[in-house]
Amino acid sequence: MKLIFPLIVTFFAAASAQAAPYCTELLDKSALPKKYAKSAPIYSDTASGWMFTQDQLKDRYDMKTTSRQLVQAIVDEFAKRNVPLAIVVPPPRPVVAGQTKLDAAMGGTHYDVAAAQNSFDLLIQGLSATGATVPNLSDVALSDPDIQKNFYFHRDTHWTTTGSAVSAMMLARAVNENSPDLFSKDGEIGFQDLRTSGTIKEKGSLAEVARKTCGASLTPETAESYDLSRDVGLLETSTEGASIALLGSSFSNRYKRDHYRFADALARAFDADVENFSVSGGGPIGAIEAYVLSGALDRREHALVVWELPYTESFNSHSFLRQLLGALQLGNASRKSVQENQGEAAITLKAESGITMSGIEIVSADNTKQSFKVEVRFDNGSTSKVFIGRRNAVPADMRSSRLLSSFSHFGNRTPTEVVVSSGKGARIVHVALF
Repeated sequence: MKLIFPLIVTFFAAASAQAAPYCTELLDKSALPKKYAKSAPIYSDTASGWMFTQDQLKDRYDMKTTSRQLVQAIVDEFAKRNVPLAIVVPPPRPVVAGQTKLDAAMGGTHYDVAAAQNSFDLLIQGLSATGATVPNLSDVALSDPDIQKNFYFHRDTHWTTTGSAVSAMMLARAVNENSPDLFSKDGEIGFQDLRTSGTIKEKGSLAEVARKTCGASLTPETAESYDLSRDVGLLETSTEGASIALLGSSFSNRYKRDHYRFADALARAFDADVENFSVSGGGPIGAIEAYVLSGALDRREHALVVWELPYTESFNSHSFLRQLLGALQLGNASRKSVQENQGEAAITLKAESGITMSGIEIVSADNTKQSFKVEVRFDNGSTSKVFIGRRNAVPADMRSSRLLSSFSHFGNRTPTEVVVSSGKGARIVHVALF
């Protein structure tokens, strides 16, 4: 799937005429403030209100071989602890908006919505094949014209309360199909059973760009909210029975609260208590890694773990998968060698003779600065780069000084040596190999 730039000027002019952008500066990276430039070009259409950033127009969602192997290993670790894992990936905004809306916003630049949807479908199929419960939320988003129209905010990157509610209902049905005895009432409530109860407002991260760059006067968007109260009997309490851990991103923790009420919708759909540990801006594993390292998974504190991550976080970026797998596999493992940091720019460790190098642990001196680059060297002379770190948005009370990464699934290559370097002011206490 490619972004195609037509060479025929007349076609470009005709296609461009379909769009009325908030301003042409949104298309020019050099014309935008540094904060927004990385998102350019930003496509927009004043008629529909839709806005799309470059990172939402990805070429591929489906997983490559190494990614499939790493996700399989992660799901297997949950299975060893007898805790099912559900993975929630909101569908791509361009797919939900549809080709007509994309064409109007993008003018002479074409994006193949059908190809994007096919690739996203392959991602969901690949994730589901691991044994995790992974509903294809594009199915429900496109199931009804009203749901499709209202699934996403048009000038923000997140789903609406409608998008989160229908997604929760679909997840509950999927869990019931895979594990019918896990929750007694999951899947009984459908979106059509919910009653509206007011609205929520979203000022819009993309609308902010248009306001500051174009001087556009844009009011906050609104979305219907729903009555998500559970029907608890007189002799029942809301703390009885199996519970759910929601470990997500800003889709579940917008403005540092559950603005889109995904946890509430899950509680209603499953008729179960939900603890929301999500972290806005924490990246794909900010919440779930903290949960694993806290010991909550080993203690089986929840009957189901829901890992929610945005579709813009590529599963083909192996570093975050290796870091999560490292937390799962190596948290209680024995170190093979330890080297104290003596202030070097880079620390080099070699595998002991006859011992397979399975992973690495880095202990940071400052939990607020955790950014490390690892070069893994192999027996055939090749190298791979692995990033280990945490985003600044992860709260201090959710951070461990320990960061781990798995060296599983590097194909037929055997790691023989690693070089660790610090970035962004991070300092190392020590490094250990497993």
